[in-house]
Amino acid sequence: MNRHVIVALLIGILIGSGTCCSYFLLTEQSKSWPYVQTHAKELAYSYLVNSYNSTLGLCYVHPEEKNVYWVTHDNVLASYVLQNWNRKIADNITETVRRIARDYNLTISQVGIPLDTRAEILLGYNTEHFFNETENETLNDSYYGSILMTERATNEILKDFENYMDLLCYASLVEWRNENYTGADYYYEEAKKMWDGNGFADEAFHTHNYYATYKLGLFYFINKMLGKGSFEFEKELIQQVWQCQDNNGGFKTDYCGDGSFPPCYTNTETTSIILLADIPLTSEGH
Repeated sequence: MNRHVIVALLIGILIGSGTCCSYFLLTEQSKSWPYVQTHAKELAYSYLVNSYNSTLGLCYVHPEEKNVYWVTHDNVLASYVLQNWNRKIADNITETVRRIARDYNLTISQVGIPLDTRAEILLGYNTEHFFNETENETLNDSYYGSILMTERATNEILKDFENYMDLLCYASLVEWRNENYTGADYYYEEAKKMWDGNGFADEAFHTHNYYATYKLGLFYFINKMLGKGSFEFEKELIQQVWQCQDNNGGFKTDYCGDGSFPPCYTNTETTSIILLADIPLTSEGH
């Protein structure tokens, strides 16, 4: 048989095998897609559970600092999102947060949740302020051998809050909860304008030159709360969120426009906000 004919036949066989293999892989992937989505969220919930210290009744900030515990935002958010996953741990965190708030004389809501004009806005505990500066505070540097931190609101007004995408989202939600829907829409649209194709390029982005993952979840959550429905960059946002999930189940705090990651960790706050937003794995059907 002619050498060229044999070569052509071999190439045809290889191409045919590759096509069959590709079809098989795509078919298997499509079959397992719902499982992958559920499994990814399970991993995220498990990440929070694994971050929980039963002795302290709190989740640590991230795996590289297992001796650091933030009352808020971290544990206020974690206690909320874990309610339908592990109610026992969620309730334990809530009671710990309330006790710490009493012991350290923190400003609290009517249900005893610390107020810092950020995290509690998402949960509906506070709809009065969103322009305040906040400051980090060490409550106890020897809290059962660990460091206990929180974030407090100050009396200083944050005059340039409109330069920050997350604060625009908080402002929008405050206005929406107060039934000022015109104001809610204004702040929502201002936040939306900051999307640049990769993430939200606000003042923080221009300072550090990388994007914050939690802002993806924050926008998705606000969009859902305001009943806005699908938005033009929804597919890109959803893809970016899941690309930020680490093998340990948590979400990396930051990412770069080229798909790489700056030096960063997964942490409780970012993972909690992504879970709170209940972001699907794919935009299909949404």
